[in-house]
Amino acid sequence: MNNKLNNIINDFLANTDAKNEEELNQKLQDLMMQYNMGQIEYENTPLDDAYELLEQAEQAKTKKQAIKLAKEAYEKCDACFDAILFQVGIEENLLEKNRLLDTGLEHERKRLESEKYFTKENIGHFYGIFETRPYIRGLYTKANLLCDEGKIKQARDVCKEILKLNKNDNTGARYLLMAIYAYLEEETEMLKLYKKYSEEDLEMLFPLFALYYKLGNDNKAKEYLDRIDKANPNFVKMFKGALKVDNDIHESYYQKGQESEVVMYITYYTFLLLTMPPLRDYVLETIKQKSKK
Repeated sequence: MNNKLNNIINDFLANTDAKNEEELNQKLQDLMMQYNMGQIEYENTPLDDAYELLEQAEQAKTKKQAIKLAKEAYEKCDACFDAILFQVGIEENLLEKNRLLDTGLEHERKRLESEKYFTKENIGHFYGIFETRPYIRGLYTKANLLCDEGKIKQARDVCKEILKLNKNDNTGARYLLMAIYAYLEEETEMLKLYKKYSEEDLEMLFPLFALYYKLGNDNKAKEYLDRIDKANPNFVKMFKGALKVDNDIHESYYQKGQESEVVMYITYYTFLLLTMPPLRDYVLETIKQKSKK
């Protein structure tokens, strides 16, 4: 949802005379139809103008032009934090990338605090609020950058902050935090997190396997390896050399239980996998022993 549409819907909800949920839904559908047909009178705010510049940046033919437009968007309205995140996304120099993000996050937090978003009612629901959603994306970007730099404990703290501000965890910070706990061998904290978000998929199960592998608890490690195999057999196939990967698969787009999930995991969680050099031999030996039973 863009800022303009968000404002139109908020104004509608504040002034609607709908008598029940059915009538409200019908009026919302009518509103959306009018919006899509350009029939609603609306005067742009500075933030709307900023997002329109940012849209131009996203469609720019050169990186130089894209950065110029993104900077103009942020100068137009500093509430357009997405303009900073866009620049961070295309910046190749890691030091500059971090400088941009850190400065932007600090300013955005102060801005949100001054506008009273950091209240008891809002904390825990940040991604559900249009105005605070970009800040959560910024924190998630920061956590990943910290992992890339080997600053794992700092990344852990950022992930915990994300989950504090947004309990539903729309960005998937819980998955990154599980991997971080495995890296740091923090069993107690990992089990607390898994209890809160208990899911039977690769991103939740592999860190548990990794943790017990690293702690030397073979029974637990093999238990979780078996659960991984049930959740996504392609992971074990990878170690057998039997995984056929489509080279057109992009690691950002994946389906749970499919080959694409394995591609995503080995791409995004390299920092954890590199701490387990004999992993392939361990997995193959475990499979061999299981087949003999």
